[in-house]
Amino acid sequence: MVTIRDVAKEAGVAISTVSNVLNNVDVVSEATRNKVLEAVEKLKYVPNMNAKFLKSNKKNTVGLFLSSIQGDFYRTLTQAIHMQCKQKNYLLNIYISNENTSEEIYSMIISSGVEGAIVFNERLHDDYIKRIAMTNMPLVFIAKEYTGNNMSSIVINNYEGATTAMEYLIRQGHRRIGYIHGVQNVDNEARYQAYIDVLRKYNLPLDESIILKGYFEYALAYSEMRVLILNNVKLPDAFFCANDEMAWGCISALNEAGIKVPDQISVMGYDDITLAQYYTPPLTTIHSPVTELGNASAIELFRLMESEDNSEGTMTSLSPSLVVRDSCKVLI
Repeated sequence: MVTIRDVAKEAGVAISTVSNVLNNVDVVSEATRNKVLEAVEKLKYVPNMNAKFLKSNKKNTVGLFLSSIQGDFYRTLTQAIHMQCKQKNYLLNIYISNENTSEEIYSMIISSGVEGAIVFNERLHDDYIKRIAMTNMPLVFIAKEYTGNNMSSIVINNYEGATTAMEYLIRQGHRRIGYIHGVQNVDNEARYQAYIDVLRKYNLPLDESIILKGYFEYALAYSEMRVLILNNVKLPDAFFCANDEMAWGCISALNEAGIKVPDQISVMGYDDITLAQYYTPPLTTIHSPVTELGNASAIELFRLMESEDNSEGTMTSLSPSLVVRDSCKVLI
């Protein structure tokens, strides 16, 4: 079995230096850090004391590793997980790592001391996931399809949800449909791919001039829409927005320009956040089962943690649903 002493010898550094690197203590030069990580990778070292601690000393603590906590989506998800933990008498520790590297996220997870972890962070690359798997820490990934011993995934079928949105708009008579992107993550990619595929299915035009970038934020979507209007770009029949906050930014900019929603243009959102029903007009959107996502993630993690032996993980896909309100108009 490879030990921390072996890593130190391979890298030509002290054992304490290896410990500092693995625990992400910022007292090591970049060159030394790289030497240590190269040794860790070469020897396939796993911090066994930490793994042993995790397996034999239950701390009744779950770790939730997120890239952000901003917005209704994350609040709803976190609350659902928290309530499940509370019912099982587990503490919930939340770790935010929106700008951290994959290596830093890896170090954060294995040094956290939690009994099990729910991970929703795309920056954690597959090679680091494999290294975490060697510790046998129970893990549940959100929006990332990765399963194995003590590892499960819970995803929302965003492609299905976006297909439902687009086909609803087309049934309402819309033929020229714009799109507002979120950030470039798996959720947005699935929603945008469905947008493209449905346009192709119905032989409708894909017009780059009405494809905007709002990065899942109200202010940026508002700004993009203002620029579009000021440049006198011909507006589409409808905009499909990759989340509700961007849809509201879109509607706000249109309203300020005297363009009425839905009388002159329809706007479709995605997620069905709490405020969507209180917008003016109330937003037609796709309901993402975020509470169900949080509940399922926690319940699956408890199953893995309570298993006597290494339990084979599962992959669960949740389906979104259409919520019809008043922001889309029938054209036919």
